[in-house]
Amino acid sequence: MTSFIATVALPFLFIAAAVSDALTFRIPNIIPGVMIALFAVTAIALPMPMDAIGIHAAVFAATLVLGMALFAFNIIGGGDAKFFAACGLWVGLSGLGGFLLSFSIAGGVLALSLLALRRLPMPAAAARAPWAMRLWSPKAGVPYGIALGLGALFIHPKTALFASMTFQ
Repeated sequence: MTSFIATVALPFLFIAAAVSDALTFRIPNIIPGVMIALFAVTAIALPMPMDAIGIHAAVFAATLVLGMALFAFNIIGGGDAKFFAACGLWVGLSGLGGFLLSFSIAGGVLALSLLALRRLPMPAAAARAPWAMRLWSPKAGVPYGIALGLGALFIHPKTALFASMTFQ
């Protein structure tokens, strides 16, 4: 069961959050909620030592506070903040640095790509798609869930938790 969570369920949720944010500029609460629930199931199924659970919970709390602060300053959306915290729960302390670096790079590339895209005229086909119009709009923000999802996809297989889940 933990192998399925590690190799199928979590990557699916990372991708679902990124796609949802790209298409709607929203990440449904169900995605981080399911991620948190799957962490609880995994912690019980492994079983994870209580100190490891505590470290993951502390990273969750820290990333939630940071995400809420970024949301308060209108830097990221509320869905991004919740998704960031749920990803933090999964990567833990050992994967946090790699996660921060990977989603920061992905976010920078995404922001620069959107800036470049928004300088181009919108093709007629894109004008018929509401999601494309949102992405093309110079007044729209950056759907940062894309970068968070890519960062999580990149770092997740490199975490100690992933290794313990797939080699049981």
